[in-house]
Parts: sequence; C-alpha cells; structure tokens
Amino acid sequence: MTSFCANNTFKGQQYENWVAKTINFLESTAPYLGEGGRCCSVMQSRPELDDNPKVLFLGYNADEDFGYCGIDKERFYKGNVKGGFYDERRYTYQWRIWKKLYDAMDKGAHYNTPMKDGNFIFMNAVYFGSKTIAQLKPVEKKCVSSCLALTNEVIHCVFKPECIVCFSVSKCFDMLDSEFSFKQIQEFYPSRKDNPSLVSKHRVKTGIWNGIKTIGIPHPSGRVNNDDWGTIALFLKEQMSDIAFQF
Repeated sequence: MTSFCANNTFKGQQYENWVAKTINFLESTAPYLGEGGRCCSVMQSRPELDDNPKVLFLGYNADEDFGYCGIDKERFYKGNVKGGFYDERRYTYQWRIWKKLYDAMDKGAHYNTPMKDGNFIFMNAVYFGSKTIAQLKPVEKKCVSSCLALTNEVIHCVFKPECIVCFSVSKCFDMLDSEFSFKQIQEFYPSRKDNPSLVSKHRVKTGIWNGIKTIGIPHPSGRVNNDDWGTIALFLKEQMSDIAFQF
C-alpha cells in the first residue's frame, strides 16, 4: 500500500473522504482563479467501488473554457450523466474522445470489453477546465499540483486499477511522469504483428506509476487516421494481455 493511503478504511469510506476533501479544495480555489473562476470537471464515468477496475482512462483536464458554476457532488458518484456519458451520446461525435477509441477497440482490435461499463473508470487528472493546457495562467498552475496529488491518491489508494491509459502522450503521460517520476519508461511507434510494415505514425509510451502499468496514447480527439487507430488498439490489447487481464 502506498505510504499516503489510509490504513484499515473501507473502500467506500475512503472514496467518501476523498470526495469531501476534493470538493473542499475546489470550492475554496476554483471561484477565484482568473476572472469568473474556473469550471470544474473530475469524474466522467461512475467510480467502480465494488471491485478494482480493470482500466482507468485518464484525460489531463476538460476542454471546457467556462467560469465557475459550482460543484456537482452527484457527479462524483453517477458520472457525467447530464453531459450524456450514460446514454447513446457516448457513441456519437458529441463524445468523440470516447467514440474514436471505442470504435478502434471494437472494430480494429475486436476487444471492447475494457470499455464496457463496470470494467473502467474515466476521469481527469486536473480538475479545472480550459480550452488549452497552456491557457492556465501561472496562478492557476500553482493549483495543478494539488489536483495531481488528489488524483494520485484516489488512483492508488481507492481505485487501484490494473492499468492506466493516458489520453495524450505529451499532454498527459509526460506531465504526470514529470510530477511523479514513472519507472521503466519506453517509447516507440507500434506496429502490427500480423503485418510489421504497418507502423503507426503516432508514438506511444509505457511506464510504471507506483506499481501500476501506465500507457500513453494519442489523444482520441486528435488527427489520427483509422489505420493508426487500429494499430494502437491492437497495441493496447497486447499490453493488457501482458498484465494478465482476465475479463
């Protein structure tokens, strides 16, 4: 168990404590970041508290350039219901960040089980929305480390996934590596075992974050063609098989 994790606490109670701490941080910080404050987005999916999730999908922060509009505690438990994550909109281009990867895993790798409800958690590493990461001003960046510490805590003390998939190498995996010093980092351009000449034009990275395999892939909203997505999906399937995923 990671040293900062509370001992002898039920998982549900650990999560409840983390939610209370996170909301207190956001309510005391977000309204005062820049003119009008910053909107907050933590959980996209429901937390999986009955069992450890197989995969935790991690975006860096939400593409939401809005002012502060309060904290929806219910979203920490039900996910982004109002935004359509739990209806048909998840599989349309309203949720292209999900649809592109889901289609690649489903059609390219024939392996969509990791993206089925109950097997994954989807959340942001930094809780303040912005149009671009560079848009966060210096005063706001001082709060980013606090978000990352909270994310580190909930991942390693509460969720304990079998692996983590970062949406973006440079803007998620690398930033988390800079903060937490991943081990055994590898970088490469994946190819297909059945046709080695098919090599992705987009790099991926793998590393170990406090004992959990962590994978960086291109952001699903980026300009990646279907062939490359198919190759990346097969790479993810292979990585998940390497850590003995049992669905």
